[in-house]
Amino acid sequence: MEHVISKYTDEGGRDFYYILKTRKNVKKLVIHFTAFFGDWGDRKEYKENYQGYFHRLKMLGFQKDFNTLFLCDQFGFSKNGTYYTGEHGDFFVERAMLKIIKRTIGELQISSGDIITIGSSMGATAALKFGLLFDVKGIISISPHIDLDICAEKQGRFDHVAFICPDGNPMSVDNYIYTRQVNRLLDNWDRGRKLPVLFMHSCEDDYGVHSEQVLPIVTRWKFLGGTEYSDFRLVGGHGSDYCTKAVILDVIDRIFNDRKIQPKKYLSFKYLPDKEKLEKYRVVRKSIILLLEKLHLLNLARNARSYFLAKLKKD
Repeated sequence: MEHVISKYTDEGGRDFYYILKTRKNVKKLVIHFTAFFGDWGDRKEYKENYQGYFHRLKMLGFQKDFNTLFLCDQFGFSKNGTYYTGEHGDFFVERAMLKIIKRTIGELQISSGDIITIGSSMGATAALKFGLLFDVKGIISISPHIDLDICAEKQGRFDHVAFICPDGNPMSVDNYIYTRQVNRLLDNWDRGRKLPVLFMHSCEDDYGVHSEQVLPIVTRWKFLGGTEYSDFRLVGGHGSDYCTKAVILDVIDRIFNDRKIQPKKYLSFKYLPDKEKLEKYRVVRKSIILLLEKLHLLNLARNARSYFLAKLKKD
């Protein structure tokens, strides 16, 4: 099915691409922010024709229970993202995202209480930031980059974060306005306002992210009175496969319908990645075959025993 790519051009002549998938008479909106789109996107043959890569388009673009806005950020150091901020101290990407989101909300005539933001890594940075800015119903944050100075140092994103800062120094405390936007929003959060429901997926072996960024933000969210659900895994790294389509759709449904999220059930077979399901199928199949072989041998042994006993009686 062909997806219509829309374009917004800002005052500086910069083009921003997005996809809006609408459903008739549906007043719910999921806003998905794309992550860094990988090393393949840095190759010349892709860059020359690049109009924006939309992560999870197949997963979320055909759902009937909500509208979906897919956003991407193709600016920055490698034209691969600025954490939805901008370049050299100019927040032009953020301004464009605000315009596109506000326009979409106006077109669909929905309230912020009917919006969920979602993203992974850099996309999760944006899901958190814009989720707070628009006071949305819920935020789905998967392996998020939150404090960008830490990401610069420990996640191999030094050049990307440096490109955001006016002086090119991502480690400077003076640049927290650029590198610690999510925590700055929480610094100024009115305790009388209810925080969005937060679903956090993260893996303990995600160096530079889980212990350094995820755990502190979860603690802070709860301290501010927010509702937070943690789906933490021992292994999976930064590109975790465990936040599957089944998990994400269940979380979206529960947030929209004011139902408690149950992270423990996401450990069950239904929510596993396809490759693990296949492996479990193989193990079960192998066990069944071995069992059948044993039963067959047992049957043969019993038949042989009966034969020799009968023969002994005759003799």
